[in-house]
Amino acid sequence: MEILRELKKLALFKGCPDQDIARMKNCFKAEITSYEKGEVIINQSSDANRVYLIVKGEANVEHEDMFGNISIILNLKAGDFFGLEEAYADKNTYKDALVSAEKAIVASFDRQKIISPCSNNCPCHIMLAKDMMKMISARSLALTDKIKHLSQRGIKDKVLSYLETQSRIAGSSYFEIPFNKTELANYLAVERSALSTVLGKLKKEGVIDFDKKRYHIKAKNQEE
Repeated sequence: MEILRELKKLALFKGCPDQDIARMKNCFKAEITSYEKGEVIINQSSDANRVYLIVKGEANVEHEDMFGNISIILNLKAGDFFGLEEAYADKNTYKDALVSAEKAIVASFDRQKIISPCSNNCPCHIMLAKDMMKMISARSLALTDKIKHLSQRGIKDKVLSYLETQSRIAGSSYFEIPFNKTELANYLAVERSALSTVLGKLKKEGVIDFDKKRYHIKAKNQEE
């Protein structure tokens, strides 16, 4: 019942009766697992036979290159899926790993069951399929933003590009980001020490202020 309550909080299942959610849970061969912060939910290059839904908490999509360097690709929150792209593209392995960014509850589903048309014409299943396609589109936009950040020439420009985007998403000059400094460095593909130096300089210059994950982009007239 606790899982059912958590699922009902997600926009994906808004308006779905309890019995329909329970039916889909069985139809999709759902498995529910809890993870502590830093636990690997799914390994990079493992068999892509399931789709993962963040029910509660957050997780990071990470990629490790052949030299052992880890990059954070995306941060996923409750209601976000992992593995949809591989499922719809009929890929056999996951190109990235999924790691819990905090204590999380994750549901996994048989990928063929979740992307195939429902034999019972279940309205909630049809609605879920539409929402998943919207989610893939939103993720494409998020990756476009990341390309924009990484294409900036210097670390300062990368940082400001990222913070400006987060401010726009939040609709406020005060906002919280999902990453600590190490994770932000991995996301922007820069050295942590260099990132800390740039953040400290921007704070000293009055361009931004921050406390852990809380940031404030100051108005231009405050920079003087």
